[in-house]
Amino acid sequence: MAQDAPKPEGKGHPTPKRKEREAARKRPLVLDRKRDSARRRVERNRQFEREQKAMATGNERYMPAQHAGAPRRFARDFVDSRTTVAEFLLPVSLIALFAMFLLGNYPRIVETMSAVLLVGLLFGAVEAAILTRQIKKRAIEKFGKDRIPRLYRLYALTRLLQIRRLRMPKPLVKRDGSSK
Repeated sequence: MAQDAPKPEGKGHPTPKRKEREAARKRPLVLDRKRDSARRRVERNRQFEREQKAMATGNERYMPAQHAGAPRRFARDFVDSRTTVAEFLLPVSLIALFAMFLLGNYPRIVETMSAVLLVGLLFGAVEAAILTRQIKKRAIEKFGKDRIPRLYRLYALTRLLQIRRLRMPKPLVKRDGSSK
């Protein structure tokens, strides 16, 4: 039987004294605020740029939490694949408001524009109600009720009301539903 190599005695260094351990743990109570805030600002800007790039390209990995996930992607694609009255409400109402301001001396024109805006708002509201119900129903069929995030219909509604070019994350489907 071969003899085992002799085991080294001890751990090779003395146990640190309590005073030495406490000194190693000590940090300054007051941080260098300027340096610390500059470091946090740089990190926050880096994170923001990464998120903006992800929202422009559709990369779910770096997307903010409120836009990430398959159900939200489904809602975005569902809304982006169709042309709706609701997406034109904001630009049309701004133009009408500006025109009514300029043409305030012509009450007939102002009344007509007000009526057109009211009808447009009514159509937009009905369309939004129908589409958000459809989105939720189809998402439940596809993902199951437990995977649908809270306020899912509101997420779809806010996307529905935005001008298509200004939507973030950028639309990844064409209006006919095919991929870009």
